[in-house]
Amino acid sequence: MINVSQFFRNIIAPGAFRIPKEVSVSGSIDATISGRIDGNVRGDVKTTGKLVISENASIRGHVYATDLVVYGKVYGDVHITNKAHISTKAYVKGDVNAIVLEIEEGAVIEGAIRKNVQPAGRSDHHPGETASATDPLHATATVAATPPPPPEEEQATSWF
Repeated sequence: MINVSQFFRNIIAPGAFRIPKEVSVSGSIDATISGRIDGNVRGDVKTTGKLVISENASIRGHVYATDLVVYGKVYGDVHITNKAHISTKAYVKGDVNAIVLEIEEGAVIEGAIRKNVQPAGRSDHHPGETASATDPLHATATVAATPPPPPEEEQATSWF
């Protein structure tokens, strides 16, 4: 029996794109609307909306979206700027990065799982900025022309 809340969570807004299970796409998809993939995609999938990957779907490429629900297979890294839901029948072979991450029991993820992480390709991260401590990909210090001298107790001393 279908869970009613799960049914409403996966509804796509009118005007969203849909790739039926009979269709295979060879190449990247770049959309500014939400969508649902029931077929096969060989290439990256990028959307600024919600993306639903059905249990018949297979994506061989990286996935970038605001929100994501996965029932099918993804062979590539997943970068979500809001919420990702990985269902019990999902298979992801790659790293999963999301601000909010729900993983159902039985889901298979072969890769690193990072919560509260900004996607690697995010445009609002500027060089020279210190990134969040929870962002291992961008955890670097602020770039300075000359490094500050070490504190007094950390300066090198001579034993001789």
